[in-house]
Amino acid sequence: MLTIIFDVTVKDGLEEEFAELAKQMMRSTRALDEGCITFVWHRQPDDPRKFTLYEQWRDEAAVNAHLARLLAEIGRERFFAFFEKTSAQRLQPIE
Repeated sequence: MLTIIFDVTVKDGLEEEFAELAKQMMRSTRALDEGCITFVWHRQPDDPRKFTLYEQWRDEAAVNAHLARLLAEIGRERFFAFFEKTSAQRLQPIE
């Protein structure tokens, strides 16, 4: 299993548009992406520009297939145009 924590700061004025996109991403990922265990966007209540994605995948192949589908659906440029800052961590469980 692979866990990813993706923190983003959305550009000023794009918060609500991104929140709607995040909801769409959660629905499509859960419905379409095989190997998805968890995929949940969170928003920090004290700073509406900061979002965190917590996702878990069966394996690296499932993550790669998901990213290919999602970025083709949304558009890489459109997706990354929302962000002022990003940070990602890939974690593996201790076995």
